[in-house]
Amino acid sequence: MMGLLVEEKQQDKSIVLLDGTSSAGKSHTLKHLKAVPYYEANDPNQWVVIGTDDFSGTGDSDGREGEERRLKLDHPNIRQWAKENEDAGIVSGLYREDGKDVPENPYEDQYIKGTDSRVWYVAQEIKTGPWKKIAIDDIGKGILQYLPGVKIKYILLHTPLYVLLKNVYERNERAKNDPNFKNDDRDVKMVLDQYSEKYEATQSKPDIDKGDPTTVLTKGGVIDLLQKNGVSDEHIEEFLNSINLTEDGEYYIKVRDSYMTPETQLINVDSERTVYLKDIDKVLK
Repeated sequence: MMGLLVEEKQQDKSIVLLDGTSSAGKSHTLKHLKAVPYYEANDPNQWVVIGTDDFSGTGDSDGREGEERRLKLDHPNIRQWAKENEDAGIVSGLYREDGKDVPENPYEDQYIKGTDSRVWYVAQEIKTGPWKKIAIDDIGKGILQYLPGVKIKYILLHTPLYVLLKNVYERNERAKNDPNFKNDDRDVKMVLDQYSEKYEATQSKPDIDKGDPTTVLTKGGVIDLLQKNGVSDEHIEEFLNSINLTEDGEYYIKVRDSYMTPETQLINVDSERTVYLKDIDKVLK
C-alpha cells in the first residue's frame, strides 16, 4: 500500500529528466526554467533541480555536503557504517555479499546492481520531498529504473559536436580563471565517451525526433575539429570507430537504437542556444 500511495502522490508532480552529455546545455536549460537546487528552494511550487552530483563526495572537505544529503535519506541503521566506510549506504548489500560485517539495512534491496548508486538518492528525494516541479539533471537515464510507473517527461539533449566542444572549452577556461568554478572543468575524452554511448553516425538523414538532420559531418572534418581541441590521434581513432564514422562521405548523427526509449523526446541544441528552448517549453506544457 505504501508504494501505491507514493506513486499516487507523485502524479501531482511535474517531473522532467534532462539527459545529455556533460556540457550539452543542461545547466543553460535549467537557468531558462529558473530552477534552483532543491536544497536551496523554499517554494514547493517552483522548479527545482535534483542531480546525481548533489549526492557526490565523502569526508570533511568538498564532499561533506553530498555525504550529508545521502545520510539523510539512508536508513538510520546504516548511517554510521556509511560514514566510516566513506561509501553510499544503499550499496551495503554489495559488502554483505562479500562477507563483510554490515549492519541491517532494510533499504539495500532497492539498489539495482550496475546503476550509479547516487541515482537511488535522487529517486528518494523525488519520492519524499515536497517539490511539485522537478528537473532531474543527469548524464544517463538510470532514474527510469528507480521510478517505474511514475510519469516522467524524458528529454534527451543532443548538442552537435562543434557546439559541444566549444562548450567544454569555455567551461574549462572558466574553471581556470574563476575560483568559484575551479572544480567545474571537464575532460574532453570523457565527454566524447558519453557522446558515443548515446549516439552514432549514419549516412541516412534521420528524422528530427531520432537524430540531427541539420548537421552534416565528414570524417576529415571531425578529425580536424578534435585535433583543434587537443584530442590525441589515438583517441580520435577510438572515437570515430565508436560512433561508426570510419569512411569518407557525408554523415549525420542519430540516437543509438539501444539508447532510445519510447518515452525519449530528442531535442537538438542550436548553435545560439536559443531556438531549442522553445522546444523545451513545448514539451513541458
